[in-house]
Amino acid sequence: MAPWKEGGSVRRLIVPFLMTLSLPACAQEGLRYRIQLWMRGDAQPMETRFRLQSTVGTRSHNKVQKPRMGGWRLEADRTQGTPYVQAMLLSRAERLLYLAGPAPQTRPEPIFLRFGNRSLPVWSLEMPRGIHASTVLVEVAPKLLALCDFSARFEQGDIARLELHLEGLNSTGKLAPAEAGTTLLSTLQTWAREATAEVPSGITVQDR
Repeated sequence: MAPWKEGGSVRRLIVPFLMTLSLPACAQEGLRYRIQLWMRGDAQPMETRFRLQSTVGTRSHNKVQKPRMGGWRLEADRTQGTPYVQAMLLSRAERLLYLAGPAPQTRPEPIFLRFGNRSLPVWSLEMPRGIHASTVLVEVAPKLLALCDFSARFEQGDIARLELHLEGLNSTGKLAPAEAGTTLLSTLQTWAREATAEVPSGITVQDR
């Protein structure tokens, strides 16, 4: 399988979305995603759809209350997708999400994506060396970025391909940066380290 080229043009990724993004009529508050995972040798992916919502940060019992960031909650649509794998897919999706402010690896692009009656600014994300993946972020609120598209191919391991797409959004007024909102960056760094070392289990990628 041909490697997934890093550093590709964001505009190439945007074109298909301009034709396919839509706002579901029965959408609820939050961001709606679809994750698809191809095991090596399988023609059809395992997939599920889920919704991401912000959660309020917990308060301690200390007299001095330090500011605490909230988190996120993922709710799978149990009426769709591959049976019996939703928990596994949500676990993987959680490690690929982004809900935070801009980071040093992010850069605004002169592109907008339209979701229903909203046009969202697009941001790109720099990929570490050795990762055959492409990522697009969108600004869902002022200085609040969320994952829009993630695609990756793996030349080693049980997983051949992984995709995560933002399919729709409704009200985003309650969305806020999550305490683990940059977990995608940590995952990419882990994959980059695995690209240069033998790992007995988990996902591995091959450097160029």
